[in-house]
Amino acid sequence: MMIFSLVGCNRSSKTITAFRDSGIPETEYWGIESIQSGDRLTIKKGFRQRTLQLCGVTDLTSEAKSYLEEQVEQSPETVPTIFAGKDKEGVWYGDVWVGMGDDEESSSGLLLFNGLAKLSQDYYTCPNADALKLAEDLAREQKVGVWDGN
Repeated sequence: MMIFSLVGCNRSSKTITAFRDSGIPETEYWGIESIQSGDRLTIKKGFRQRTLQLCGVTDLTSEAKSYLEEQVEQSPETVPTIFAGKDKEGVWYGDVWVGMGDDEESSSGLLLFNGLAKLSQDYYTCPNADALKLAEDLAREQKVGVWDGN
């Protein structure tokens, strides 16, 4: 488990546990149909389909999409999904947890932790804002990806 997993997912109880106030949005389980870019997915649940903009990330590297595709390949058919809301254009934004079992991690957090993205200015609107900030801080400290100084 990565150190920045301050928000974790527990599949057995289908709940999100967080060290924030109790206004955490409900977790839903959606399938990932496709990855449009490193920060935009097409997700599906039953007959419903949505475009999901990953919350809290910007300035993605060219490797972000392929990294996210790898993470999704290692995930179950449906993944924990949290919606934070819709933007002005009606696109949903939120986060999905990728990986298996106890190793599920926030996709936004993974992108930040691995230096494949930077924290967006409106990251505080994300349900796991504190964990996202910590993930970027650790990437900066370790000088990985966009923070490597080259």
